[in-house]
Amino acid sequence: MLHKGDKYRDVDGTVFQVFSAMDDTYTYYFIANLSRYTVTRMLPKNAEMFIKDMEKLD
Repeated sequence: MLHKGDKYRDVDGTVFQVFSAMDDTYTYYFIANLSRYTVTRMLPKNAEMFIKDMEKLD
């Protein structure tokens, strides 16, 4: 499960951060691409698949 504030790095070095998660009142995850300054809204199952192969940062 993703949590608010979690950061992940893709294989190409792009860093993503979870801004809102299921532990808030949202039914979607909002995931930001910190390299491009874009935010994507995803359903929980899509967000889990998107982040699945990325390295979690501290």
